[in-house]
Amino acid sequence: MRRAILTAVVVLLAGGSAALAPEIEPDRLLAHIKFLSADDMKGRANGSPELERAAEYVANAFKQAGLRPAGENGSWFQPFQLDAGLTVGRDNRLTIDRDGKRVTFTLGTSYYPLGAPINDTPEIASATLQGVPLVFAGYGLAVPSAGYDDYAKVDVSDKAVLIFSHEPQERDQNSRFNGARPVPQTTLQAKASLARSHGARALLIVSDPVHQVDEGTYALFGGDPEADSTAIPVLRIRRDELQPLIDAWGLDQIARDIDRDLEPRSRALPGATVSYVEHLARNRRVVRNVVGVLEGSDPQKSKEAVVIGAHYDHVGLGGRLSVTPERVGEIHNGADDNASGTSAVMEMAKAAASQRARFPRTLVFITFAGEERGLLGSAHYTTMPAVPMENTVGMLNLDMVGRANGSVDVSGLELSPSMEADLEAAEKASGGGLKIRRSGPGAGRSDDSSFIAKRVPAINFFTGFHNDYHRPGDDWEKIDSRGVSRVAALALELAARLAERTDRPEFVPPRR
Repeated sequence: MRRAILTAVVVLLAGGSAALAPEIEPDRLLAHIKFLSADDMKGRANGSPELERAAEYVANAFKQAGLRPAGENGSWFQPFQLDAGLTVGRDNRLTIDRDGKRVTFTLGTSYYPLGAPINDTPEIASATLQGVPLVFAGYGLAVPSAGYDDYAKVDVSDKAVLIFSHEPQERDQNSRFNGARPVPQTTLQAKASLARSHGARALLIVSDPVHQVDEGTYALFGGDPEADSTAIPVLRIRRDELQPLIDAWGLDQIARDIDRDLEPRSRALPGATVSYVEHLARNRRVVRNVVGVLEGSDPQKSKEAVVIGAHYDHVGLGGRLSVTPERVGEIHNGADDNASGTSAVMEMAKAAASQRARFPRTLVFITFAGEERGLLGSAHYTTMPAVPMENTVGMLNLDMVGRANGSVDVSGLELSPSMEADLEAAEKASGGGLKIRRSGPGAGRSDDSSFIAKRVPAINFFTGFHNDYHRPGDDWEKIDSRGVSRVAALALELAARLAERTDRPEFVPPRR
């Protein structure tokens, strides 16, 4: 093994004594990344044995570093449950009748559930509708700021509702909705919730006529059955299969009329009924955050903490969470996303423990499960923290730090401007070598968001999206291990400054 590169050799004053910044070795980082992103780890999917193997690996690294376990019952692990796909029962069918004529749809071919009620066993029907009247409700929207409501003049109680996807005037910069930006009410959950609030028993969605290509992923359901949790069934129906009925009801023309003047044109569909049987069960799985603590060196300041985290799960064999869902079944190794950040956290723990005196406040090192399924691990941690959230002065998150190539994005400083000076000092202390950009992957994209939601200043380190993001090509051979080392050194130096501050970083709530 070649001699490791010293990424940060500077003299610092911490805890009143001179100290050398500890070395974070590229070779050790790369060894971790190779292990976590090997083919036999099968992409570390949530709920998989391979993710559990990765958890044990991280826990052992924390133990070797000298951390104290801070999970449940004195262990390294903080377990919680999540949904990991669906089990499909034997009897699933959808039909629409109109004036004695029946159109039958096939699961995974001409329809699939976008959302489904929670059910624990596929032997029990999760939803049953028999001859329920069908109503057309435009785009299924209510946007008070625009004076628009598809449900204002139609009764959908105890009925099935048919709507178009997207929203009207979505490409019109001058639309009173929100210009060309989508309104929040157009999300699946918002449309499903709105229909349910009006008493609907099911929501059927078909591609609107503005989009020439039906964006539904029908075949994917067979390889990766998945659906959001919704109070009523939400079904995506293939447009080609429904087109004869769309034409008979004149719905495309209605959509064009709505698009022209933003006037709702919802109406009952006389003689139309829906029958539907659904046997779907959620795969409930226990996954685990891995939590270790390095006690602060100052008896008073150690009551407060800085959290250093990264998610260690990935998307397994692809499917719905992949950018290339048609390649379901192929291993998505997730070397950059996020074996890189996980490896950095393990080596940061080792480096910090070797110079504990530099950290008057406690450091909490944590790797999160469930990030790819909605930041679930970090959200769980904030409800059961190792150090109370009110005593957590900051959080540093490392997500996709494996392809630096000389630069790193640092986001979150706008919520805590006083940390700018800490970052500048950390950059000098870590030896530089990185161009720092004040940007990031976007709000809500990683686990720092869970801490921001609890009013804890949180900084995210990120080296950028690339063509292998959530694809099978995210392999260890493409990792810039020296760059990971530099990002980890920078983040650890920032942690040192947060740990030794005489005050706490302020928090400026994000604008809504």
